[in-house]
Amino acid sequence: MSPRRPEDLATGWPGELERELRRSMPPGALLGLVLEADDRVLELELLRVSAAVRGHGHAARVLTRICAEADARALTVVCTPTDEFGADRARLENFFRRHGFAPIAAGDRLSAHPWERPPAPRPATVTA
Repeated sequence: MSPRRPEDLATGWPGELERELRRSMPPGALLGLVLEADDRVLELELLRVSAAVRGHGHAARVLTRICAEADARALTVVCTPTDEFGADRARLENFFRRHGFAPIAAGDRLSAHPWERPPAPRPATVTA
């Protein structure tokens, strides 16, 4: 996938989703979000909420929406939990686990990211 780009260059449905989720934040709260997608994965490059609103469920709401969009497109969501920006990596890993992510062995990864969340199975269609 392409390297990170400025927010204003985000295009396609990932860019639209980024803008929608930024607008969904409360007044004065900031959302750092960078998404990239191809035909197999939705890459979560950055998910960060401003310190003033951490712990209020905004990151969980945003990640739930991201996963729903990925599920609708049968995409695996990939990410790399880090301790950047003052994050507690163990807490962040638990956050991702609660949303269905798991660490993946290097040889089994769909991308360079070590964590993946497969798309939710679609309900079976009943035919008459």
